[in-house]
Amino acid sequence: MLRMVGLQKAMVGAVSLLFLLLSYNLLKNRPTQTSARVSQIHVPVHSQDMRLWGGDLHPLHPCWTNPTRLGTRKPWGYVMVTCSHGPHYHRAQISDAVVVAQLLGATLVLPVIKEAHREPGCNFEDLYYVKHFIATLEGIVRIVGRLPDELKDINKTVVQVPYRVTQAYIQDKIRPVFEKNTIISLESFSPATPSGAKEEAVAEIEATRCLVTHRSLLFVQPIQRIGDRLLSRMREAAQSHNGHFIAVDLRFDMLQQKLCNISIDGVHHKKQCLSPLELGLVLRSYGFLSDAAIYLTQSRLDKTLDALRIMYPNIFTKEYSMPFNEENQYLYSGDTQFEMAVDFYVCSHSDVFVSAAPGMFYTAVAAERIVAGHTQILAPTVKHRLSSRDSVLSLGISPFVTRREHPVYSCFCEKGVDVKSLSQGLESLGPHPVQNDQLSV
Repeated sequence: MLRMVGLQKAMVGAVSLLFLLLSYNLLKNRPTQTSARVSQIHVPVHSQDMRLWGGDLHPLHPCWTNPTRLGTRKPWGYVMVTCSHGPHYHRAQISDAVVVAQLLGATLVLPVIKEAHREPGCNFEDLYYVKHFIATLEGIVRIVGRLPDELKDINKTVVQVPYRVTQAYIQDKIRPVFEKNTIISLESFSPATPSGAKEEAVAEIEATRCLVTHRSLLFVQPIQRIGDRLLSRMREAAQSHNGHFIAVDLRFDMLQQKLCNISIDGVHHKKQCLSPLELGLVLRSYGFLSDAAIYLTQSRLDKTLDALRIMYPNIFTKEYSMPFNEENQYLYSGDTQFEMAVDFYVCSHSDVFVSAAPGMFYTAVAAERIVAGHTQILAPTVKHRLSSRDSVLSLGISPFVTRREHPVYSCFCEKGVDVKSLSQGLESLGPHPVQNDQLSV
């Protein structure tokens, strides 16, 4: 009897030991099997995410030569400049003013914002760090806050300047006026002249432009703070896409001014800009899901956006995203200089940037993104069919990136990046066309 009991205990012990060994083996192998399953799912998702949201490249590095310093020669006369139409224009206008003052050997008066008299908080010092602006240009051009008291009542001669003014234009058109009047005011900027476009770039002038455009104009802390808060709220709204969101420069008044739909001799024509409906269609054709979070530069939602909101209901504007106290403090008409500066900041830092229409905002934001390595910039193109009045809409990586068709590349360079292979890789993504006969919600 005792022998039988001992045998039963031995069998129970053996079974228990076998169970423990099997359990240990299962626990030991389970993580490896789970990792394999996760890896199999993760790879295609990551690939799709990379195509939609992109991946940041290495930031570019300045490669311009430092502009020549003033030396001991004392500046003579004054150059004033009036800026307008938003920070994306300010960069070009102020860089031209600095170039003019530099070549004339004049003192630059701190820029004035044209809209400041009717827009609260939109003076130059309300948008940009004045000390930083002066410090970065020290030794290149002398800057004062205002004209001396004894010169305030002297008439200022207004001079029209083409964008990217050339050395020849300054010497032939501006210097004679300056030497006669000693105080000139740049208040009107026109498109670059054909002759100016053909003139060979002067390294000294281009270095000054690079410095002013990409280093001297730094947004003040309130703009950066509000911009960062909007970025944080957008990432919270985009949790289903790992915090990735799209920033779109779309304002209905902008589209109306750009005459996206025009009729010439009874024939319907379309320029390279997107209506809210077309924007939704090309985003959908590119692969963005309907729950994608979208930030619009239009400050407030209205019925003009209904077609887009049906396809992409997760749309946000400054009005919705800003705290109530800041909304009352900073939101006015929707197109003030301050509000455009906030839009500029958000669009420069979003995961994807899409512009509904070409223009200075698109070009300036693209420059900021390219320098920072945020190259997921999508641009619409419109191709016309010769055989009919239909047009084909496409959305693809901007030529600013794929073909390096942006002036910023003359100021910044890559280090350790094969630009040619990068461009070929980006171009292989290709645009995603939408036929006009497919314009349906």
